[in-house]
Amino acid sequence: MIHGTKLPILAMLPLLVMSSVSAQGNKAKVPVFSKNTFDLGVVVSDLDKAAKFYSDVVGMTEVKGFTAPAEVATRFGLTNNKAVVVRRFVMADMKNAPSLKLMAFPDAPPEKPDQKFIHSTLGFSYLTLFVNDMDAAVARAKKAGVKLEGETPAKVGGPNFLAVIKDPDGNFIELIGPGGKKGEPQVKASNDAFFEAARQGDVVALRKHLDAGQDINAKHNNNAPAVGIAALFGRVEALRFLIENGADVNVQTGDGGTPLHGPSFLGRAEVVSVLLKAGAESNIRNNNGQHAFDECSAPWSDQIETKVKYLNKALGLGISPDAVRKGRPEVLALLRSRVGKPE
Repeated sequence: MIHGTKLPILAMLPLLVMSSVSAQGNKAKVPVFSKNTFDLGVVVSDLDKAAKFYSDVVGMTEVKGFTAPAEVATRFGLTNNKAVVVRRFVMADMKNAPSLKLMAFPDAPPEKPDQKFIHSTLGFSYLTLFVNDMDAAVARAKKAGVKLEGETPAKVGGPNFLAVIKDPDGNFIELIGPGGKKGEPQVKASNDAFFEAARQGDVVALRKHLDAGQDINAKHNNNAPAVGIAALFGRVEALRFLIENGADVNVQTGDGGTPLHGPSFLGRAEVVSVLLKAGAESNIRNNNGQHAFDECSAPWSDQIETKVKYLNKALGLGISPDAVRKGRPEVLALLRSRVGKPE
């Protein structure tokens, strides 16, 4: 993912601790930790409901838990005179297995955080588990009536697919593993080739996909539409073709951005001009509260140049920081000439 600073895959359980402390001089290395895994404690609203989810849907095994009387939990600074009952779940019932510890406090219900997306709230955002059979994992979820998030299972490399579900309290669970009799999940996948054609600006390929029934406003991985991809990568002819064939120029991505946001930041004046003429609205705000005007109105800085370099490296946009620097004022003038400064 581009936004935020979270690792691409935060493998919460199990997690190998990869660092140790090197003593100075010729002293032997002294490990910091006595175990190379850790346990994760999760407060839930309904302990029985959560326990059933993690055993029946996720496939974990419940092992012996423990309790802490109110006075003990209070002395440790964990609660304010509330006893703690912990139910433990592991992926394999073996010595020193990392565990997920579930606990609930019916007499002191905690506040529920915003869990619409993994970037909505600070703190640990999701749990990643590696499974041997994605089809079986999906079947367990469907049997329990648990919704699969986004367009998952989605291919993530090799034979592996990623499926995203949420537990009863809305916590994200990533499941990663191989699926299908031939390594393909038994779900309808988005047509990656269509979005790649938009990225490459291949109008011939785009036309073939549309002729074959491709939805022009479909979103790749439930995020970016083809028109937004073509705009971001500066594929003007592909952009015009998609618009002429009915692409929605105001469709929003998962982070609320429109096809106008990315090229405005990157100073792609020709792209912005095409979008504006097609009816793109510059006052639509993304999830960070920014509209297209905000994307290009800030003075050029080292921070902006660093972001451009990062996007080039991460996405292969093929645009130099100098081109962005020169194009942003032109884009800003285009936006102002159309609607002035948005409110």
